Amino acid sequence: MTDETITILAYIGFYSLFLGLIPLPVIITIGFRYVVLIEDRIVTDKGGIATARMFWQGRVIGRFFRSGNVFAYLLLRSFPGSFFKQRASLLGDPDVYLPRSWQAWVLVPALLLFGMLAIALTANAIIKMQ
Repeated sequence: MTDETITILAYIGFYSLFLGLIPLPVIITIGFRYVVLIEDRIVTDKGGIATARMFWQGRVIGRFFRSGNVFAYLLLRSFPGSFFKQRASLLGDPDVYLPRSWQAWVLVPALLLFGMLAIALTANAIIKMQ
């Protein structure tokens, strides 16, 4: 691997980490409004969303954890198969209708955050293999 390739990979890793920080304020401000709306619709008495809601409340760290729970719920309910629906039912009601725009406000920032992290880790792994 040439020095130029290593430099390019280093820039890719750096900028992906920087771009990965952009969704954080979105998740705890605008996106959290939609997390609360989704929680209100899907919450069950014994589900994990209700427990996390009571435990974490609405402070900054709690917003991240609650957003993560709703993100996991939305991913699980979107996969086909009864196994994933059963896992989603542990968090909330998987059969509730949710508008796509609400789902987008939760899914897009989190996927961007995790995607940029994956790119940075991949670039770092390629550099380390050299």
